[in-house]
Amino acid sequence: MPTFSLPPACVLRTITRINNTGRREVEDILLREEAYDLICNDKTVARMHCMPTHLEELAVGRLFTMGMLQDACQITSLRIQHPLVQNARTSKDPARATSDKDLPDRDVTSQVAAAHTIAATHAEKTTSVEDTACTATILQHEQNLEGQNLEAQSLEKPRSAGSIWITTTSELSTDNATEEAEVRLTAAQVHKLQAEFEERCVLFRQTGAAHSCALATEKGILMFYEDIARHNALDKLIGAMQLQAVSPQGKLMIFSGRLAVDMLEKAVVSGVRLLIAPGAPSLASVELAETKQVSLLGFVRKDNINIYTCPHRIV
Repeated sequence: MPTFSLPPACVLRTITRINNTGRREVEDILLREEAYDLICNDKTVARMHCMPTHLEELAVGRLFTMGMLQDACQITSLRIQHPLVQNARTSKDPARATSDKDLPDRDVTSQVAAAHTIAATHAEKTTSVEDTACTATILQHEQNLEGQNLEAQSLEKPRSAGSIWITTTSELSTDNATEEAEVRLTAAQVHKLQAEFEERCVLFRQTGAAHSCALATEKGILMFYEDIARHNALDKLIGAMQLQAVSPQGKLMIFSGRLAVDMLEKAVVSGVRLLIAPGAPSLASVELAETKQVSLLGFVRKDNINIYTCPHRIV
């Protein structure tokens, strides 16, 4: 057994390990991965496999990057309901059977309302408001979802699954584009931020299965999120920015892996214009970064920085 407490969404599993010292049974740390449906206006719009942590940020970030949510001030309620342990897990598997005990049902409407107030006063906006309501739900599936369609599902239908309800109203009709984030860094600051980021990647060091994303300024990291899927980690980060009304101005993002175009598309939506990663970008991501005037830094390692686009932000 480990001498430390397990992080959330982690479980111990006995495995057989074979290496140059021989064959033996050891305890290994595994990340939990759960299936969720994201439902907006009674229609399933996405299916996500993710760690069951920071689900409100994940839901908000996913809706934002899909263009279905423009601002956190549209959210009027956010409620999380987890399934009963007995319904979700069998007692024959103690590690899984007890893993939901640290995931209590909770209503985070008050936190969202606070974010609503902050976001509403964060900047003056002239908006045209329509009284159309949007309800988003994440439903946790305990069964294999293969073969099930993504058609509209009634929220009143009884389910033995956990769920997240997001209710939004007052759809904004204005373009919510942000100004360019004029962040400037030296090469030394880039390396210092990358080192701080790697130090925070504890789940990856323990499991080898987690991706990470961070929001930072030249002074240090402001927000840090992890997930078993890199898209989810970024959605959680962007969702947190929305919920806490954090402006992209003067900010940068740090990623744990390569920068493919699907990740870059999400980052561009956030308004952040400086991206750092230890891995390689794809040609498509470089071309998109060039079009959107995003500074793309890859292969950021101890003695190296590759600047693929907009090098003027690294001084």
